Amino acid sequence: MLHQETNEYGVISIDNTFLNQLIKDSLRDYEGKAWSANYKGRSQDFLVRLGTFDALSDIKASESERGIKIRIPLMVKFGLSMSTLADHVIKYIVDTLKNDLGLKIDEIEIIITGMIMSKGIAKRSVVFRYIGNAQD
Repeated sequence: MLHQETNEYGVISIDNTFLNQLIKDSLRDYEGKAWSANYKGRSQDFLVRLGTFDALSDIKASESERGIKIRIPLMVKFGLSMSTLADHVIKYIVDTLKNDLGLKIDEIEIIITGMIMSKGIAKRSVVFRYIGNAQD
């Protein structure tokens, strides 16, 4: 369990399954152009298509007193703007966790681990970060 909060309406639980679905939803606009990857830059899209959430297991999430910290490795198809993709995924996650659920976010880190090209996969290590505001 990543985060659990109780109020007068009941219990709100945020776990890895919720985060996996959230990230999968954030990539919906980039279907066929961006995939979840492991830290070595290998795509696990075939498992995602089968509906196996374990395919997204290289997504790391933790919680501290400053908020939730998420690390997401992705692969992209050649020609896709990495910064546009990262901005979209970060905005989607921030909108859901911070604005909709009222949770604090410490950091979101998007790591582009590879680029799919016509002749194979070119390894990359491009990092995009969102640092939460201390006044959140």
